[in-house]
Amino acid sequence: MRLDRTLLCVVCAVVSVNPCYAERRNDDGNDGTRDDSLWSETESRDSSRSGKSKCGISESAGKIRVDSKKGKGGSAAYQSTWDVDWTDSFVIEFEHELKSGRPGKTSQSATSGMALGFGTFNAASGYLDGVNLVVTRTKYERTLTASVRVAGVVVDSATANLATGAHDLKLVWTSFGGAVSLDVQLDGSTTPRVSLTGLETRFAGHEAEGMGVSLFGTSAGNFKFEASFDDVSFSGDDYNDSDDSGFDDDDGADDADEDGDRDGDDSASAATFNFALDAIIASNNLPLLEAESDVESGILVVKALQWNAADDKLVEVVANATTGAIVGTPRSWTPTASQRDKYEDSISVINLVVLSAQDAVSQALVSNPGATVHAVELEEESGAPVWEVEIVTASGVELKVPIAAD
Repeated sequence: MRLDRTLLCVVCAVVSVNPCYAERRNDDGNDGTRDDSLWSETESRDSSRSGKSKCGISESAGKIRVDSKKGKGGSAAYQSTWDVDWTDSFVIEFEHELKSGRPGKTSQSATSGMALGFGTFNAASGYLDGVNLVVTRTKYERTLTASVRVAGVVVDSATANLATGAHDLKLVWTSFGGAVSLDVQLDGSTTPRVSLTGLETRFAGHEAEGMGVSLFGTSAGNFKFEASFDDVSFSGDDYNDSDDSGFDDDDGADDADEDGDRDGDDSASAATFNFALDAIIASNNLPLLEAESDVESGILVVKALQWNAADDKLVEVVANATTGAIVGTPRSWTPTASQRDKYEDSISVINLVVLSAQDAVSQALVSNPGATVHAVELEEESGAPVWEVEIVTASGVELKVPIAAD
């Protein structure tokens, strides 16, 4: 069984412990060259009337540079060859410097930074949907701004003043219990310089293909600038372990279900798994579509996806498997077309379920003493509901046990 990672993904949270990150990429430029496996050659830029680039991408001593030569304005962007999953936790670090003189007019400015987002990307303004981290130089000040764009409109932002010179920036993206936030730390300080919260409500409904990552710069009013990016590193998890170019999880191998678990296919005893399911069902009394055990930041949790027929929404709930406490705020949303298609068969038989998922888990382990539970999922077979229970035997073998639910 493979759970949809956009729907069910609780990741390493900052809960009195540091986040754990499985995937790692680093482009430090120490050898004077960029790592071509991490960055695409695609460049987006404006052109002058003569057809020559007004703003471009170059390299020097391993640094990635975006510059507006001869003060002609324009914009340029450089995109990575990898994506990150916005429902996952990750950290991106890089050294950034925006070099420019002081603009002589209020209409002149220079900006550069890193963009995370979905779909259409504009070199001058970032992704149509996503988050931009931007350093801006105007006639009066230099600022650091984190902004959220939805359908091209800025719907949330946080800004702080920034001193001149090079700065080490650290983007800490945290997802836990359905809540997603971004903290931007500066020059080694663990105190966020700017923060954004509630990002899960901004991006709900996006598919699991993840967010693109891009470095960009732009100038207005024919203003000359140069921005450099160095020692760019990423630690976290990509959205698909099967094509992660060798950046595997902490267990040293791709997960069998490709759901990005940091410790492989985590499992729990039947009693513990069912205890968490009892707590989840008791919290809202909604029918279950699927659930999965997971260990995140040292905490054993069970993540459940439920169906609310009253408003045709999917509901994600996470419970601490040890205490039964609901982690964070449950999240509900209208499924996308592909999500609706994925769960359509299960939803069609959900009202025919008589045997609970907890009882199915118990039955699956009767013939497999000593086994633990990884997940349970409602399936439809010949118009009848079936629980598929994924267990790990005492000898470490993964089995899928079908249990009739009617």
